[in-house]
Amino acid sequence: MTWVARRLAERQPGVDVERVVRLCLHHDLNRWPFAHNTEVGWFDQAGNTRTFSKSLVDARLSDEDFADIEGVHHKRIDELSAEGRIVLGADAITGVVEDPLLLVTGLNVRPDYIPDAVCRVLGFTLRAEPWRGRVRRLAKEFHGTGTPDPLAFRADFARLFRDLMGRVLERQDRPERLLDVAASVKAHFIRPRVFPVNNELVCRSSWLRGEVMPRYLAHYGDVDLVFVDEDDFVRRAVRIGAAASPADFQPRIDAVRERQPDLCFVGVKTAPAAVRRPRPRLIPAFGSATR
Repeated sequence: MTWVARRLAERQPGVDVERVVRLCLHHDLNRWPFAHNTEVGWFDQAGNTRTFSKSLVDARLSDEDFADIEGVHHKRIDELSAEGRIVLGADAITGVVEDPLLLVTGLNVRPDYIPDAVCRVLGFTLRAEPWRGRVRRLAKEFHGTGTPDPLAFRADFARLFRDLMGRVLERQDRPERLLDVAASVKAHFIRPRVFPVNNELVCRSSWLRGEVMPRYLAHYGDVDLVFVDEDDFVRRAVRIGAAASPADFQPRIDAVRERQPDLCFVGVKTAPAAVRRPRPRLIPAFGSATR
């Protein structure tokens, strides 16, 4: 996101690029462990921005910085400075480019799972070359070798993301328009089709929200949840019996291949047509909503 925001800032005369970078670095710090899963219904990130950031020795944020960070959390683009608008646009567009790419390469879902309408809005399709070949190689390296290298995957993923994002920014670099594009993709694809795979099938968000978090809060309260990292959270949760072991929190990276093989991109062996049996659908049809 910081890379995207810097590119946007460098295209606009008079924008304070270093301030844009500073806002990017602070905008996502005060999140609960496993954020976007566990905090739903419990935690307003914008509500404690000042309290959290002022606890950091090197924060050095001004009142204008705090106002912009809070505005980014609330997506109130009309209330933001030029730098704040860039941060909001970068944050929004980064997510809707990154999520489909991670879905295909990291979670092993076929590129044709991404609807044509979404591809048209974003301005690229992972079904066509050169992108299909690149995402297939990355998916095979991660899912098809038996010995995935997370660091190599991250580096290759970052290069592919930047190439795709370059295409997106060639078409549109106005923060307001990027926010509109992101809102459309999130409403029609990310929430109804990516969340059920990533958040639920792979990361078990219902279990985290419905079972782990209530027990954790009943025992520890929420005072320090923005100051502990995920390792601390996991250790505490296991200690009080909210989970059986730390392994319960690990993403089920092979969940698509094991539980939704009809969605699988690489590494699945299909049965002969005569013996293949239909499987129940876990993923809702395009256009339905889960949140």
